[in-house]
Amino acid sequence: MSLKKKNILVVDDDYNTLDLIQRHLKPFSYHIYKASSVNEAVEVLEYTSIDLLITDLNMPEINGLELIKYSKEHYPLLPKLVITGMPTINNAVEAVRSGALDYLTKPFTGNELFQAIETSFLKGEKNPAASKTTEEMHYAGMIGSSDHFKNLIEVINRVKNNKVNVLIEGESGTGKELIAKAIHYTGALAKKPFISVNCGGIPESLMESELFGYTKGAFTGAKESKIGLFQAASGGTIFLDEIGNAPLSIQTRLLRVLQEKEIMRVGAVDTEKIDVRILSATNSDLYKMVLNGTFREDLYYRINVVNIKTKPLRDRKEDIIPLVKSFIEKYTVEYNKHNIKLNEEVHEILSRYSWPGNVRELENIVQRMIIMSDDIIDMQHIPENLKYHLPEKKEQFKSLKEYEKDHILKILATVGNNKTKAAKILQIDRKTLNQKIT
Repeated sequence: MSLKKKNILVVDDDYNTLDLIQRHLKPFSYHIYKASSVNEAVEVLEYTSIDLLITDLNMPEINGLELIKYSKEHYPLLPKLVITGMPTINNAVEAVRSGALDYLTKPFTGNELFQAIETSFLKGEKNPAASKTTEEMHYAGMIGSSDHFKNLIEVINRVKNNKVNVLIEGESGTGKELIAKAIHYTGALAKKPFISVNCGGIPESLMESELFGYTKGAFTGAKESKIGLFQAASGGTIFLDEIGNAPLSIQTRLLRVLQEKEIMRVGAVDTEKIDVRILSATNSDLYKMVLNGTFREDLYYRINVVNIKTKPLRDRKEDIIPLVKSFIEKYTVEYNKHNIKLNEEVHEILSRYSWPGNVRELENIVQRMIIMSDDIIDMQHIPENLKYHLPEKKEQFKSLKEYEKDHILKILATVGNNKTKAAKILQIDRKTLNQKIT
């Protein structure tokens, strides 16, 4: 039996099978994650560190083979075990060819399942690819190879298992919510709720009741009591996106939550204790807002115990091509265009563009190019604004003699190549002029 608890993701559209597998594995040291579709499985893989994927083959819409292929591309070191109720030689061969390490036929006993799992782990450890390291890193749905990306992962690993308040700062489109999800889903609170709140997307008149809940009769239309988002996140994480947009009245309430670990519903007279980790994000300069009096200083220091600054894509260009590759893999599968290649010239353009919209803009552009192309993404598929923003070639500096000669030739052109006139304008004699243009 494994000494270390490992995370296993089980994928089957039959809920009875999911429950049966969980019961079979209950005596062993595994954490079991369940998904009833490929789409659900992809989401779990994106935000959770999984040690083994177990999937049924025959599922509606997207089958298990497609999930095996997807995970082979995106998580090449992840061991994969296939289960099915309708075994055929072709299915077995195709599953192994697609990346599965083993194949198990329904019905199976708990011991057979356990042995297949342990065999898959053993084969995974012997996989030559497992000992290779690459500059390109995949972490909780994020991809990069820059030093900034590696440092970011290090900080996430330091904060993910505790409830310290974290402030994530950066331009729009730099992946602040992805970072928040990585902190939550790779850490000790992964199985608890993750609630995301866009502080700029809730009208000020509704924000208090949305965040903290309300009691029956608290206002017109409050026909029954309702918990708020802080209570919904109990035991887990609440992510306050664009916290700089929170009005001062809400900032005061948030400060009380952070200080006292309690909330009061609208219309209530008693407070209620809460246990929740608070992650915040902003694309504003909160410190400048503090100085301007539009953001509470005490709240700023409360939410900013650990600070994570995300660099814009233009300042971490090493991450552009790994991201492009990832988006191509994602959207070629989504749009069933598996053989699309990227022209080298386009590759160069994407690397040199400044990406004012950051990762979000890059993803949108790659998605558009895949839709518009058939086999090769070339210059005709590049949006015009990318072409216009290409850096100009560096000016080739000339010597003083070359500049002098160019000037003389321009003068000659304006006087119909009359050297006498040109010499007079230049205040030199004709012989000197001839020497300078030869």
